[in-house]
Amino acid sequence: MFIEVELPISLRYYPQHLALSNRIAATETMPVRENTLPPLNVQVARPISPGGCPSAGDVDMASPTSWASLPDRPRTSESRRPSFSASNAPDTIPQSAWRVQPGQYVAFSVDTEAVAAASGHPDDSQEKNAILQFPVGRFIGLVVGSYVQRADDDSKWLEELVVLYVGRTPPTIPGTEGYYMPIAPFHTENDMRRGPPLRTKTLFPWKDRAQWTVFGTRLQIQQLHESKLVFDMDEDEFARCETRMTADFEDVDQKVKTDEVMRDAIHKLRPPPEPLPAIVWRDIRGEHGADPDEFVTQIYALDG
Repeated sequence: MFIEVELPISLRYYPQHLALSNRIAATETMPVRENTLPPLNVQVARPISPGGCPSAGDVDMASPTSWASLPDRPRTSESRRPSFSASNAPDTIPQSAWRVQPGQYVAFSVDTEAVAAASGHPDDSQEKNAILQFPVGRFIGLVVGSYVQRADDDSKWLEELVVLYVGRTPPTIPGTEGYYMPIAPFHTENDMRRGPPLRTKTLFPWKDRAQWTVFGTRLQIQQLHESKLVFDMDEDEFARCETRMTADFEDVDQKVKTDEVMRDAIHKLRPPPEPLPAIVWRDIRGEHGADPDEFVTQIYALDG
């Protein structure tokens, strides 16, 4: 049976997990560009019974939660193995199973081979080939949660990450433009309304990027491209980031209670309950998408 573990502050996405006595007001410090992407007009998947993990038949292929039945990953709460985070991991879990830690930046893309394998379409079918040939991009995010569990056949450890997006600008949904922190090097170093820019131990390779504090995704690592070059924060800097994220989570949850239109838009950008199969890179340099909305659009478009 699945064992629920206590989440770190930055991962308490739901109202019952959010507790912060001093709310930090969200204000803008970066210009907000017009969003040229088409609206994400996708039907929300039907509710899943509490405690159950959705299977491929529960939601449309276009839904970010539809790939819950990844290779080796149990489909239901009855068969799913215990999931551990670094704070509650037993000594029996090898350090090698925890390759990516919270506080690290990674690049990622959807693994279309894993999506195709989990889709159930026959080999060489038009549907499966369309998934394999779908052009997916590479994006950057901050790891705020890292979890492992055993595969059903005990052959390996399955690694899941929760990442929050990095964008060229803040989020564009009206009312959410302030849910970000600047990342150094940043052109307004003296603008303190959202706090000093976040600093990585290795200089962040991109200038004037925004660390989104509410919106992100959940990934299951299918491939990890290692690198000696790691872009991570020290503990104090990551703790400062977590404090801001927690405040923004609380603020946005208050807003969605009273604004149904905002609720639907925000739902599509927040980390889903089930992971997407992903290829992950430690080295975040190189070509990537700087607009996280494009990543979300790709996810929903994979249904073709």
